Amino acid sequence: MGDRTRWRRPHWMVGDDRLVRIGPGTGGQENHICPERDAAKAHPAVTLRVPSQLPDETLETFTIGPVAEVLDLVEFGGASPDQALGSLAVRKRPLHPAHRAYTEHAVRRYVAREESPGLVPVRPYWVVRRENGLRWELYAWWRRYRSPDGSVREFRRLRHGGARSSTPGEIAIAAYAAAFGTESAWPRRWREEFRPTGRASRPRRVRIVEVGLDDGSSVVQFEGTVEEAKAYYDAHGDPQVRAVIQGGEARPGSACAECKLFTGCAAVPRIPGVLAISAQRAPLREVSASALRYHDVCPAQALLRRLHLPKEDEYTDAAKLGQAVHDWIDRLHRRPGHPPCSVADMPPPGHNWTSGRWQVPDPDAEAGRAMLLHHVDACPFHDSALIEEVESEAVRAVHDTAAQALVISKPDLLYREDGSWVWRELKTTRRTPRPDEDLLDRYPQLALAVTLLAEGALGGDPTGSRVEVEILRPDGAHPHVIDPTDPERLARARSVLRRLAGPWRDDRSWAARPGNHCRQCPVSRWCPDSATADTARAISTVPAEEGAA
Repeated sequence: MGDRTRWRRPHWMVGDDRLVRIGPGTGGQENHICPERDAAKAHPAVTLRVPSQLPDETLETFTIGPVAEVLDLVEFGGASPDQALGSLAVRKRPLHPAHRAYTEHAVRRYVAREESPGLVPVRPYWVVRRENGLRWELYAWWRRYRSPDGSVREFRRLRHGGARSSTPGEIAIAAYAAAFGTESAWPRRWREEFRPTGRASRPRRVRIVEVGLDDGSSVVQFEGTVEEAKAYYDAHGDPQVRAVIQGGEARPGSACAECKLFTGCAAVPRIPGVLAISAQRAPLREVSASALRYHDVCPAQALLRRLHLPKEDEYTDAAKLGQAVHDWIDRLHRRPGHPPCSVADMPPPGHNWTSGRWQVPDPDAEAGRAMLLHHVDACPFHDSALIEEVESEAVRAVHDTAAQALVISKPDLLYREDGSWVWRELKTTRRTPRPDEDLLDRYPQLALAVTLLAEGALGGDPTGSRVEVEILRPDGAHPHVIDPTDPERLARARSVLRRLAGPWRDDRSWAARPGNHCRQCPVSRWCPDSATADTARAISTVPAEEGAA
């Protein structure tokens, strides 16, 4: 940890930028990570010069937070799981009924586990401090345990669904904090420093464990001596810490919604009216065309997906086939030089070319092969000489200042032609279209594409932009072109978005709307209304307190 080339506080912010606080979740290598957001997050004492006046959401949106609160009451307050879970009913910020059902399930799963016998829970945090002109703090929010003699320390990271792996950098930071951290109390205010509560003591061994709250699964990510933890940190943690403190180019995306730089960040386009609605004083929300569709079917489903609650049977075979076809074409479109797709690029006959997450039965795979063959004539790269720039599945973020919404989109393909952007979407179906069907109604993301291009949200020359839709069926490819500068089509697109975004923007309770769609809802297992309607799968059972091990 050192003061190398580092991020500096922007002029629209105030506070002490010499306090640097980094945990496992600060930074990383994922595509959605924004280096500027991470650098600002690592400076807890830096805040907006003019604080946001927008209200908070009515319901709790931190999925794991209530789980940790209840476990604290069990492990440090002497409460039984049932008593601790009762506290959820009197929280200052209430939970959606389905969020509460998940929290109860997660807590019972966790306390029923048998792992790491002999360890006791630790309330203080393990914080490593350094000073070299900056005041450094390395910590982890994860749950903490140690052996009675203090020779072993263990971090447990809680995952929404099943246990999975963290990145080497995340593991390294946690292992280093466990190995060398001093027990400290949480800051009274986030902009203040952690407060040491006891003498520094060093364990001999540390362990990092991932725990799945849906199924109770666990995976040991690191186990070793403090010397091994130091070596692992030097190899994987220190590079991540250096990258965080240096910052970098802003990368607008989903990370913007909770970024304290958001108000003044010049990288985010500010365009009022993208969703064709307005809101006076409303919480800033992230939204996509998919989120609007989910809300239109059932507001509760939209919220539970936003909370990332564990899903079951999320994709039908038809949806899996669509994803498989999309992935195949996307890989071809990412090739250097962007050569046009050819018959030779497509799967051979009589071969089930689908696999992994998107594997489908042989008859469906053969139908998908027919779709892929029809794409050959519709491939946009036959005129590659006219194409100046290509982006596959590029995430774009726009702040609709009228709706107080961070609008996220991810076109299947973007390419720039003669200075104007072309937004291309790929759809697969075996359904015969109705003669009067409007694609803007059927696919709301096309309506969003039309408004974004019409407003010049992607840059370039909007007068030459267009939306292309390639609909693949086993019997052929059906291309469509939508002109965002056509007043009639633009008005229709705004009408579609207004119909979907208005109820979404006004919603505060996210009430369930039970119906036949519950049978296909991947998060219906958590929804009490869906269970009451006898349309959902039963929530997996966990032994009650009396029978828990």
